[in-house]
Amino acid sequence: MSDAPAVMLIEDDRDYVDVVVRALGKANVAVALRVVSDGQEALDVLGLSDDGGRPWAPLPRVMFLDLKMPRVDGWEVLRRVRAARNTAHLPVVVVSASDRPEDMVRSYALGANSYLLKRFDPRGPGANLAEAVRYWVEMNRVPIEWESRSWRIPRP
Repeated sequence: MSDAPAVMLIEDDRDYVDVVVRALGKANVAVALRVVSDGQEALDVLGLSDDGGRPWAPLPRVMFLDLKMPRVDGWEVLRRVRAARNTAHLPVVVVSASDRPEDMVRSYALGANSYLLKRFDPRGPGANLAEAVRYWVEMNRVPIEWESRSWRIPRP
């Protein structure tokens, strides 16, 4: 088993996934990247689907979430992540081509930790996402309890 932090990318555009994988390699960001292609698969992997599913363990350190996806959109994934006790504190970075203020406002209102635009980067395709991944896995700190198999919130 790798010691690299787990990162989940929920993205239905295979070309963009390839860009992200290359950008992470070029930036030397060592992560165990788990890619799921739509919102329903994300809910299944997180154990949040209607049938309960079997959650991926340990939970990822951070989740990068596209908004416009087949079956279940990113807003519904975000709503369910925030509503579930074991994923409520999972950092969620929305990654979208939309720079519409209403999409940003809705994402933050549903509990997104960050909103990252898919955009051309003169340093190379996907460099901004690689930097965001580096921030969440190398610089951001979480309580040690959250590093374990589940992020259960302690009762007061």
